[in-house]
Amino acid sequence: MDIALSEEQKLLQDTAARLGDSVAVNGPEGIPSDAALDRQWQQLVELGVPALRSPQLCGLDASGVETALVIEQLGRGLSAVPIVGQAVLAAELLQAAGCVEDLERLADGSFRVAPVLSASLNGFASANEPGVAFDAAGATHALAVTCSDGQRRLISGPVGGIDGDCAALDLTRQFRRLSTDFASTAAIVGEPIDDLRWQRVESLAMTAVAADLLGVMQGALDDAVRYAGERTQFSVKIGTFQAIQHLLADALVRVEGARSCLWHAAWAIDHLPVHEAKLAAMTAKAYASEAGREVVETSVQVFGGMAITWEHVSHLRLRRMLVDRRLFGDEAVHYEAIAAMRLADQKLA
Repeated sequence: MDIALSEEQKLLQDTAARLGDSVAVNGPEGIPSDAALDRQWQQLVELGVPALRSPQLCGLDASGVETALVIEQLGRGLSAVPIVGQAVLAAELLQAAGCVEDLERLADGSFRVAPVLSASLNGFASANEPGVAFDAAGATHALAVTCSDGQRRLISGPVGGIDGDCAALDLTRQFRRLSTDFASTAAIVGEPIDDLRWQRVESLAMTAVAADLLGVMQGALDDAVRYAGERTQFSVKIGTFQAIQHLLADALVRVEGARSCLWHAAWAIDHLPVHEAKLAAMTAKAYASEAGREVVETSVQVFGGMAITWEHVSHLRLRRMLVDRRLFGDEAVHYEAIAAMRLADQKLA
């Protein structure tokens, strides 16, 4: 099968790559905040990312592929802009619940809302359980899930209903602890979300995090290859050493394998039956979680001891990869779920 991006998708990819380069984080001291981060958010809004999953706003069919392409390019530079949480997951939740007015405000940048995840980060949190607002930098509201009369509904509350920042392993993204009285101060928004639609929301969530993982991997590999071509040892560039070449070649295979899984999962969200789309999303998330650890650790090895210092960008990549790996389940969680799904369905087996 020949899989390739359309000309429009390539243009979006190039545009997102330029944006990713302009907002890239090059070390702990370069992580933007407050006004600088707000300006970067507006750039994301101008690109139309919050509207990519809303046909009524972007004028096109919802596309998981375009969404994944943009996330990957910003993840490559470790961008601190809350694209996964606020621009993608929150937008998908609002779209699923038919919150048209909130979507319009999100698309024009006047509404900032962060999705609430469980304390384990394995999925979306219910309003009555401990949770954290994910990718919450600059958010004015938080968006959680509640079950009322057997129906799944969204509740939205102001940022004042969140206790404060959590100490997070990932220094490029903000996590905020949900207060115990958040449910009492929040209001139900939109329409009920049925089970089939909810499964597509979860599939997009896994695919979005897999896309960020792919971006982190690609950035790590690019930097390692560049360094190997510049660093000399005994007057010889280390990139000529066979051991280094083998490490980087293996990393490239893992990156391309993750990209193949991701593109299929991103396409499947909008074109395959729910259970097949979910299987593709779990496969992409599992593969990217496992490959991400190997690729980023390979990059650290190529850079040597300086890569594990606080000042080096590899330190940030390692942290972001470890959090991405946990978000919505790591490879152990998903491989077990994939096996159970295939054994239960003879068509998938």
